[in-house]
Amino acid sequence: MKRKIISALLGAVAVSVLAVLVMQSRSVAVKSHLAHFTALATLERVQDDFDTLLASLEDSRVKTTAPGEGARTLAARLAASPGTLEQNLFALGSGTSQETRVRNALEGFDRTVAGASLLLEEILDDQTRYAGAVGFIKDRGSRLVEQLRNIRLNRAAEDTFALVIGTLDFAKADASVKEFELQRLLTTLGRDQRVDANMPDEMKQLRDSIGLVLATKAPLESKLKQLSDTPVLLAAQALVSAEEDLYAATLASVDEAKTLLSIYAVLLLLAAGFIAWRLNQSYQDLNSANAELEVMNSSLEVRVAERTEELSTALSELKESQVQLVQAEKMSSLGQLVAGISHEINTPLLYLANNAVLLQERLEMLKEFVGKAVVAFSIHPESFPDRSEYQAKFVASLKDLKHQLSEDEIPDAVVEAESLVSDSIEGLDDLTTMAQSLKDFSRLDRSPTDSFNVNDGLEKTLIIAKNALKHKVNIHKHLAEVPDIQCSPSKINQVFLNIITNASQAIEETGDVVIKTRLHDDDHVAISISDTGCGIPEENLAKIRDPFFTTKEVGTGTGLGLSIVDEIIRGHNGQLLIESEVGKGSCFTIVLPIKQQPLGESVDGLEHDVLLAESDEFAEAV
Repeated sequence: MKRKIISALLGAVAVSVLAVLVMQSRSVAVKSHLAHFTALATLERVQDDFDTLLASLEDSRVKTTAPGEGARTLAARLAASPGTLEQNLFALGSGTSQETRVRNALEGFDRTVAGASLLLEEILDDQTRYAGAVGFIKDRGSRLVEQLRNIRLNRAAEDTFALVIGTLDFAKADASVKEFELQRLLTTLGRDQRVDANMPDEMKQLRDSIGLVLATKAPLESKLKQLSDTPVLLAAQALVSAEEDLYAATLASVDEAKTLLSIYAVLLLLAAGFIAWRLNQSYQDLNSANAELEVMNSSLEVRVAERTEELSTALSELKESQVQLVQAEKMSSLGQLVAGISHEINTPLLYLANNAVLLQERLEMLKEFVGKAVVAFSIHPESFPDRSEYQAKFVASLKDLKHQLSEDEIPDAVVEAESLVSDSIEGLDDLTTMAQSLKDFSRLDRSPTDSFNVNDGLEKTLIIAKNALKHKVNIHKHLAEVPDIQCSPSKINQVFLNIITNASQAIEETGDVVIKTRLHDDDHVAISISDTGCGIPEENLAKIRDPFFTTKEVGTGTGLGLSIVDEIIRGHNGQLLIESEVGKGSCFTIVLPIKQQPLGESVDGLEHDVLLAESDEFAEAV
């Protein structure tokens, strides 16, 4: 009795150790790999955004212009970046010291970005007010000087002119005018009561704008220097290093567990061999008492062992082949889908990039034209002792503007820029439609069983499969008004995608695919997808639902696509009806219940749970 208890305990310990090693040696999930590389890509984008933002702010400071919406967008994206990282950074979930390091690095990155974001808000506000003040001085300064001269306040006009010119020079990055000189002129001008008596509001606005420029320039440059010294890039790099170390440690842990599992399996085999040897010795001792029974038992035992070994080997090979083929079908479908989506996304991206380059060229041309216009209209009569010299200078500038307007075809450039912007907006709409279609197709943000409109599902599936259909298949849709059904939307979308893809592959050059929806009866809806392809021979119609059956060449198909479709439909208590005629085409009709009963538990040939899990992984990968 004691020996049996000890044997049972040893067996339980051996099984427990084996289970632990099997769990630890499982490969890292694909979504964890994707999350890791997504986090690294996000951090790389943060570094690029920060460098671009610094360059944009420095350019605005040098040109004394207000920061554009691009700078504010980059600042908002930088501030939001820590919140988008956490889920991807900890997708591996190792729970090791490396994960603690990543968490600490993320906290440091979060603090650094928060500090930089607060500083950015101040800089953007200061630069906007600073640029507004400089613009007011440029626009109104000369006019106020002219008004002062008109009311014969020549001394005040000279001081105001010197103050405006000096302030505009002071606002430049390489200013030659000192701040105290401008402060002195500003104080002198403020004491002249005649100016305030005749032009109180205008002069006050001008003095306030000049005071703002004088008070803001040095703090703004200091804040820009402080922002450039903020260790955002160092914090991001530290987070990248910690994440890469966590990723490497996780992979190393899995490899170590696999090695230990191999060693443990060898030890178990040796133990099993030793036990078998001891059993054999026991059998020999027992057979010595009854030779005839020993011969019969030995013969029977050998035959049973051989048969068992053959069956075990065949079962193992069958399971391994099944898993490999299911995986191959999943990756093949996923590869076709990703390739098509990538092509559809790449097209609008290409002409968006081309439009951006052309717009940049037109803006450079307009910038040059506006610069010349500013120079031309900055010419004032009082700057010339001779009126005729002023007129000649002004007319020459206008002729130069007219020549450039005609030579560079400025109006046509503006019209072309408007067209490019319109095209770019259309491209962005295409990308938005594709992204929304992907989201609706996979339906990952909803429960596994949900209310689903088959017409909407077909529309989204056609967008996803657009690359596989264009230039080859003409789609004809006859979608009737049908009620929503209860189902797993991502799995039904996969059914539509597989059948439509098969229909496209059945058409050799060009052809038609007709999609119809209708109410089958009071409790069911029907979806039929027919093509003008090569059709299916009658002898194959009874086999196409079978797992691993395929008419494609070796290496181009696993034979699981239609089998998976059939099992998903049966799992939804529906039917798949197939009609085909060689040389004319095929028609696949899907009949699904409006109100869903509990999904089935098992199917013929392949386990239903395996098929549904494969479908879930496919939708999640999309």
